[in-house]
Amino acid sequence: MTVVAYTLDVLLVASAAYSLAVTLVASRFGRPAARSLPEHDQPDAPGVSILVPLAGAEPHLGANLAAYCRLRYRGPVQLVVGSLEPHDPGLAIARHVAGRHRGVDICIVAGASDVGPNRKVALLAALARAARYPVLTAVDSDVRVGPDYLARLVPELGRPGVGLVTCYYRAPSPRTLAQAYEALCINADFSPAVMLASAIGRSDFAFGATLMLRRETLDAIGGFTALVEYLADDHRMAELVTASGRTVVTARYVVESDPNPVSIGAALRHQLRWARTTRSCAPWGYAANVITHGTTFAVLSLLPGMPLAFHRAVLAALVLALRMVAAVTAIRSLGARPGHSLWLVPARDLIATMIWAASFVGDRVEWRGRYYHLRRDGRLVPEVHGARELNVEADEAPARAAVGS
Repeated sequence: MTVVAYTLDVLLVASAAYSLAVTLVASRFGRPAARSLPEHDQPDAPGVSILVPLAGAEPHLGANLAAYCRLRYRGPVQLVVGSLEPHDPGLAIARHVAGRHRGVDICIVAGASDVGPNRKVALLAALARAARYPVLTAVDSDVRVGPDYLARLVPELGRPGVGLVTCYYRAPSPRTLAQAYEALCINADFSPAVMLASAIGRSDFAFGATLMLRRETLDAIGGFTALVEYLADDHRMAELVTASGRTVVTARYVVESDPNPVSIGAALRHQLRWARTTRSCAPWGYAANVITHGTTFAVLSLLPGMPLAFHRAVLAALVLALRMVAAVTAIRSLGARPGHSLWLVPARDLIATMIWAASFVGDRVEWRGRYYHLRRDGRLVPEVHGARELNVEADEAPARAAVGS
């Protein structure tokens, strides 16, 4: 047996084992009892300030913000929404929501100082200064929560030694090919990988879908300004909280994130940025993700010119079958529907392998219409041309144009 054939066999076996593990973990996660969290039913529930940074008008921003106005929670809740740009069209949507929910404590911050390359974190620092309550929850603007959101997550923060609470997220049913691609990346790849990592005891990650912590914990790690040089600010926050002696909890709660790439090209650029960010955060773990590319190995093993063997053909078929089973199980476990986009899974997997390989070549990323270079420690360096940053058309431009609709 040649070295190539032996390596391919090992990778196929490892990929099959990975898909089987994802299927088992996702199946368990999908059980209602496994995802149940106790609601906070104490009259002295701590006050929570929810920070939502805006950058343009997300297609469903109004519905996302309105969801915070319908939370079932015994303690006081403040919604703090804002943008670095004083005339951001997203602010008009926030004001409209505030006008329709006058009984809700909503603070709108129009304009803030850009104090570092990570503009979202710079904005969060400004929003935190307007927050009134001891528990802060930063949530991306494309996230939609359920009415039990705080009632389920706040008790997790109340557990001894817990410093930061995050949670899972899923993509909704897609309406375009680009959205279908992104939805599969989230529902059939990223979230199940997190489930598996959590099942084996990893707790050093957090996600922008929810970053819940006490103000005293945030102050202890240096505030949001300690994250402003990092692209993966959520990962950096988890690192700092862990280093402070507190634990990070990924709650078994699922919110909905609504990615809206305007084209396949925009979706691919987003995935490349995500890949290079993950590589910078955990280079060895990211390299080990090679075992998740079973579809690619199965296809390679069947190409003309590769060493032929009956057992390898069986392995390839098994890998492809297990991958589809894992994808369907993971998507359902998150409360999403597999839908008609399942046929994209093999193509998405092959593209993912190319993106994984490309992530090791170069350090340039695009983020919200700006280009940056990503250092090995995860810090961002804005790309400049002469004396100005290079600006390109943002992925969200069409959404911003539709603010009046």
